[in-house]
This record gives sequence, C-alpha cells and structure tokens, in this order.
Amino acid sequence: MKIRTDLQKLLRYNVDVLDQGLMVINAHTAAPACDFAAHSGPHLRHIIEHYEAFTQHIASSSVDYDTRARDRSVERDPKRASERIAAIQQQLAALDTDAIVEPIAVQMRGGIAGEDNFVSFSSLARELLFLASHAVHHYALIQVHCRSQGLSLGEDFGKAPATVRHARNA
Repeated sequence: MKIRTDLQKLLRYNVDVLDQGLMVINAHTAAPACDFAAHSGPHLRHIIEHYEAFTQHIASSSVDYDTRARDRSVERDPKRASERIAAIQQQLAALDTDAIVEPIAVQMRGGIAGEDNFVSFSSLARELLFLASHAVHHYALIQVHCRSQGLSLGEDFGKAPATVRHARNA
C-alpha cells in the first residue's frame, strides 16, 4: 500500500467529480421539463458550498464547512451552478499543495441543535477525500431522482469508485 497520497492525482479526481456535477446540469438543460430546482439543484448547491468552504479557507489551515452561504440562487439557476463549479475546478487546479501547513483544523457544529462547536485535526488529502466522497453520496441521491424523471446520467453515476471497480472486476 502506498503511504503518501499523490496530491495532484487527488486534486484531479476532485475536478473529475465536479465534472459529474456539470453533467447533471447539462442533463437538466437538455430536458427542461425536469425541474432542476426541485431536487438536483439543492444537492448541487450543497456540494458546491462544501467545496467553496474548503477552497476559501484552506490557506489558513482551517476549514469550517458549516459557515456556508446557503445561496439558494445556485440551486435554482443551472448556469450559476455551472459557473461556481468551474470556479472551484480552477481553484483546485491552481492549489499550491506545498504552501498548505498541516495539520488542518476542521470545525463543525454538533449537538442536536448545533449548540456545540467541535474541532478536529485533519490533512489536505483527507479533506479532499471527504469532499469527493460527500459529492458522490449526493450524486447517488440525484441519480435516483433523475431516473424517476427519465434522465439518464449513466449506470456508474452516484456510485463510489470502489463499487464501480468491484463491479467491473466481478
């Protein structure tokens, strides 16, 4: 097992995961009868805002995923969502991984009503893995909805990479 993660590959993987978000937007644009804002838009906004929380704060070696903008215009407007994804992809591609000091402090609200604030330490690689996995999880939910609306995103859309690999090798 390789101990050190190839950060450039991991960044590329995240850019590719975001490409899948663009694929969702394109599918909705091609089938305007399927309401983007009803289901896919909110999931994509959530994904986008997690990535933005990461890219906006990673230089300070801390990330707070809970202080997101919750900009509802992103979930209603496919063009706006597409622009935000493209901006994140550019930021990820330009990320100077050597300049990021580790460990990274990750803050998160806890308690049933958000009354507690927790901080845990992480790494750049771990947070990139989280973001990709989180997006794929939401893509699985998008896939179910899109299928029910007659939109095809492909058989592997919304599946974890390990699941795709396992199915291909079975």
